[in-house]
Amino acid sequence: MAGVGKSYWSEKLKKEKGFKRFGIDDMIEKALGPELEELGYSGIKDMSRWLGQPYDERCPENSGKYLELEAKNLKEALDAAENGISENIVIDTTGSVIYLSGELLLRMKKLTKVVYFNTPKEVIEKKIKQYFDNPKPIIWGEAYKPLAGEKEVAALKRCYPALLAYRTGLYEKLADTTIDYYEQMDKSYTVDDLLGSLI
Repeated sequence: MAGVGKSYWSEKLKKEKGFKRFGIDDMIEKALGPELEELGYSGIKDMSRWLGQPYDERCPENSGKYLELEAKNLKEALDAAENGISENIVIDTTGSVIYLSGELLLRMKKLTKVVYFNTPKEVIEKKIKQYFDNPKPIIWGEAYKPLAGEKEVAALKRCYPALLAYRTGLYEKLADTTIDYYEQMDKSYTVDDLLGSLI
């Protein structure tokens, strides 16, 4: 899930332990660079604007393009792991990794330890508010289901918690290791603690 510590810890592994880092969001943004630049967009917030909301006409096509790039870049990272490009690698996936093919996810589980930072209910509630204050790119899949006569933003606000609940279940199934949200947010928690949880 966005904002739970994936990028923070992957950067710490890179800086403190010399891991080769693959930031999938960054790789997608780079690949989309010319298209975003043409629109006058830059940064993760503008990538969300490019993607659009599920009621926007451009959303299905751009969501498909986003997932294609996600699959391509994850494959590149897994190829690096398989070919021993570095002794240790860390892949900072996006939250939509769960929508990729079963074959690719099985390969990821075979080659890596999948870590899930669990997200308590009260944190999810804060993240729902944050999303509407500062939207980030998100793939909705089939989760956006407006009711008859319902306004678009109202439908979005009603459906978003269900989307997060659905995704949480998939993250839990995919994970090899689950790390408590508050534990890894504690200032005393270190990279060594994180690595120790994977043994």
